[in-house]
Amino acid sequence: MLAKYKTRQRHQKLMRVAHHLLKQAYLYRSGGTADVTAQDVVAYAFGCHQLEIDLDEAQKFLDAARVSRGETAPQAAA
Repeated sequence: MLAKYKTRQRHQKLMRVAHHLLKQAYLYRSGGTADVTAQDVVAYAFGCHQLEIDLDEAQKFLDAARVSRGETAPQAAA
C-alpha cells in the first residue's frame, strides 16, 4: 500500500512539473510551449523535488501534460 502511494505521489509531482513548465512557457516565452524540452523537465524535477528521471520518462510526462492541455507534441524535424 505504501509503495502504491509513493508511486502515485511521484507521478503527481512529475505531472505538476510538466504542467508548470508548459504554463510558464506559454505565459513568458516568445516561442510558446514548443520550447519546453525533456531536459527542462529533468532539471526542474530534480531542482524542486529531488526526483531523478531519464529523458525518455521526462518526454512521456511532457507529452502527457501537453495532451491534457489540449496541445499536440511538437513535430520532430524530418
